[in-house]
Amino acid sequence: MRVTGNTIYEHDEHGAVLVIDVHHVFNEYDLETGSGELHSRVVRYTPDWDDYGPMPGSIQATSIDDFRELLGDEVRTFEPLEPQAETDE
Repeated sequence: MRVTGNTIYEHDEHGAVLVIDVHHVFNEYDLETGSGELHSRVVRYTPDWDDYGPMPGSIQATSIDDFRELLGDEVRTFEPLEPQAETDE
């Protein structure tokens, strides 16, 4: 299963979680060639979010392999609301 960012998944341990993104962690990376030696991939996710995004301090990270072991089905794509400025009208 491919894990993608801005997606809500069922998780065996946390219930519904919002996957923020998936990062590649490199041992070495050459900026000129744009490639490197991949060390691992990590996923950043949160079990606590509202309609605007993750709650401060709730973001967790783990290896993608460990995360997939407890991952269930994709629920839906997360589409955050745009904040609306209040007017004096």
